[in-house]
This record gives sequence, C-alpha cells and structure tokens, in this order.
Amino acid sequence: MELIHQVMIFSQLALPGQGLSTDTSYTGRMDNVTHTIIGALVGEVAARVAPRSRSALPAPTRRNLCVTLAAIGSNLPDSDLLYSFFGGKLNYLLHHRGHTHTVLIALALGVAVLAIARWWLRKRNLQASSQDYAVLAAVLLFTPLLHIAMDFTNNYGVHPFWPLDNRWFYGDTVFIIEPLFWAACAPLAFVFKTHIARFAVLLLMVAAIALCFFSGMVPQVLAVAYALLVAGMLLIGQRASTNIALAASVTVWLGATAMFAITAHTARARIDAIAAQQFPGGTLLDRIVTPMPVNPTCWEVMVLQKEADNAVLRRAMLALSPAWLTADQCLSRSLDTPITAPLVPVPSNDSDAVKWYGQISTPTARLAALAQSNCEAAAAFRFIRMPWLATVKEQLVLGDLRYDREPELGFAEIVIDASPSCPLLVPKWLEPRRDLLVPRS
Repeated sequence: MELIHQVMIFSQLALPGQGLSTDTSYTGRMDNVTHTIIGALVGEVAARVAPRSRSALPAPTRRNLCVTLAAIGSNLPDSDLLYSFFGGKLNYLLHHRGHTHTVLIALALGVAVLAIARWWLRKRNLQASSQDYAVLAAVLLFTPLLHIAMDFTNNYGVHPFWPLDNRWFYGDTVFIIEPLFWAACAPLAFVFKTHIARFAVLLLMVAAIALCFFSGMVPQVLAVAYALLVAGMLLIGQRASTNIALAASVTVWLGATAMFAITAHTARARIDAIAAQQFPGGTLLDRIVTPMPVNPTCWEVMVLQKEADNAVLRRAMLALSPAWLTADQCLSRSLDTPITAPLVPVPSNDSDAVKWYGQISTPTARLAALAQSNCEAAAAFRFIRMPWLATVKEQLVLGDLRYDREPELGFAEIVIDASPSCPLLVPKWLEPRRDLLVPRS
C-alpha cells in the first residue's frame, strides 16, 4: 500500500493543482519508499561486511535483523508524523522535520529500538553475542542519521544540531522523490530472500519506469536511459555475486547523489551570475535550485533579492545544457499554471539558459511588522524560507513560494486574521529569513 501511495504522489506532483492539496506531507519529506529501500540496502551490506567470527546468532537470523532494523531505523525520524498532523497546518510546519530530525533524538530513537530488538531476541531464546549487538547498534545508530542526511539534500531543510544550533540547513540538491535511488536498489530483487520482498522490488522498478515515461516530468530520452539502467541493475542482481550486486547498488546510489551535488553547485553559480547581470540593483539573499527527477540538466530556481525596501521573489527554469535541452523545453512541475501568490511578469528577457515564470514583491517593513504583531505569522516565520505577503481573494495571505503549486491555499500558506489563534509549543527554530525580519544595527 505504501508503494502505491508513493506512486500516486509522484504522478500528482506533475499535475496542476494536485499533489500538494491532496497530500501535503510529501512536499516536506523525502518519500518513505526511498528511505525504506535504501535502509534495507544498508542492512544487507552491514550483514555481509560485519565480521561473523564471534556471532552467536544463526546467519539467516542475523541478516534478517540487520535488514529489518535498518529499514526501521531509516524511517525513525519521520515518527514526528504521529503528532505533527494534529493542530492544523501551522503545527505541521513547526513540528515536521522537528525534534525527531535532530541528531540527539534520532540516536535516542535508535537506542530505543535496539532495546526492543534485545527484548525480542530474549523472548525467543536467541542468544546474541556482544559482536551481534554491536552490529545491530551500529545499524540503528547509522540509519536514523542517514535519514536526516537524505532529507537534508532537498529544499525543505533540517536543523540536526538542536539544541546547540537551531538554524535550518538546506541541501537544495535532490528532488523530493528521486527514481535513480530506486534504480540503484534493483539488484535487491535477487538479493532479498522472500518472494514477497523480491516482488515488491520488481513492482517498484516497473512503477518507476512507468512514472518516468508517463508523469510528464522526465524527457523521453532520459526515460529510455532510466529503463536501460534498471534493466542493467536487474541483470547484475541476477548474474553477479551478491557482494558485487550490493557494491553496484551502493555505487549507483552514491554516484547519483554526487552527480546532483556537483550539478547543483553549477546551477547555483549560473543563477547567481544571471541574477547579478539581469537585476544589478538587487542584493541576493537566497536562492533555491531543485533538479527535475532523473534530470541533472534542468533545475527549477527561486531567487530572493532585496531591492530597495522590498523582498523580491522570482521563479525560473534553468537549463545547464541549453544546446541539448533549452529552459523552455525542460519539463517542470507546472511552473506556468496559476498559483496562490499573485505573480507578475519578470522584467527580463528569457534565453535558452533561463526562462522566468513570474515574480512577487513584498515590502520588508510589512514582513517585519507582521512578525512582531501577529503570533501566527511569527510562528510561521520559523519555517518560511521564501516569504510573500499579499491580498488574495480579499484575504491577507502569508506564504512560502517553495510550496505554492495551486490556486487554493496550500499547506505553507496562512490567512492573517485580526484576531489570530496563537499556536502552542512553538519550537525555537531560527527564522530562515531573519535577515528580513530583524533590522541590522
């Protein structure tokens, strides 16, 4: 059921007016299919790399524990979903990727699951050696941190070093659902021991290929290349030894991450240069670059500049290889469809390398005053990275342009009322846009 749900979310992200309004949670977290299957891959590797000389557990039991606990550990930080959904959208913004996505709490959750695993072993009269527990502890301490690291790679951000540091950290490197990570795990269809697990991996591969061809987010040539990659990885899983198959999986997974990290650096440098050239009167405060799935050449861009006394947000598509695929040809998540923010045309010409999709300007004094006078807005500013404030359908709306994908109010947009309902238990995350909200002395 979870796999089917992820497929639906991926396909909805490509459709105007859908996706965010039907399941807002997936705009703020890397999908749990990816966390689970990468965790299982880590568990398989750990079971084979860790020395077995002093293990007291049967080999199948030891391996099954490593894989199962790694998959569980890779999802532990998302336990905040048990409470972040309650209390409305503002509570979700404040508490998802909250305390459970910090190093301190993630490690504590891993220790708690290790204690449960120890109880389970004793209940079944299975004697585990100190080496066995060391391997399981390593898996349950590493995989929650891996979850946080993977979440860091997208544009939602994490603040892992609480309570020492309450700042948000953003990777701006990987799309929220990246099928290349799924393809990396294709050999598990032959490494896993049960027929159900093998079938689940094969189903994921079929779904991934179908999504690349039919979601409207991946160019056909890259969809074909992706299908060939999946086929090649399945062939490796079938023909090669288990160790070689797992090495290939880890190589593709880390290689894909490195590819997007390198091209993200290039995308940031390109858009910085373009913004400086086309808008010389503005001071660059922030920019977000987000790749399209399976596509390191097309990057969705948001630029925040301070121009005079205004915070100006602009959206664009950036093409890193315009000779092959221009910015206008890059498939996007409906950048040209209506959204909540009342965008106006960008006063600059498009090119093969960049195509602008509108801008919105907000006086910085209004943002700062709102943060001081309205408790709901003050809380929202502890999350909002790309702020805009405007009257929409006779209502004053504060939003985050990162997640504005539909004409209706999305999960990162709140109506500013004269009598706000102040949220309880507001975490002390440092406001991403403190540079706009707090006047410099």
